[in-house]
Amino acid sequence: MKLLVPVLVCAACWPAAATTPCLTPEAAMAAAEIETGGQAVQARLIRNHTAGFGTWEVLVHLPGADHGWRCLISRDTGRLLKKRPIPNPAARVR
Repeated sequence: MKLLVPVLVCAACWPAAATTPCLTPEAAMAAAEIETGGQAVQARLIRNHTAGFGTWEVLVHLPGADHGWRCLISRDTGRLLKKRPIPNPAARVR
């Protein structure tokens, strides 16, 4: 019984967190920063006719590293779909 209660609580919360749409570039950049721990530099929408909503491609700069990340963020769920290492892009000036 002690194991059942936490599982039910997590199951009740999971669908709401997993289905938040990511409709703006700023939201996609924030999601990529959370997933990678780096600084998002740019985001662009990739239209995919089979996926419907499409995906965001986000370039992430990692300070102090020799590589960065190219992340694909789902537009309809806001989740990280794929991340690939790339040469570290230039940092964004704030």
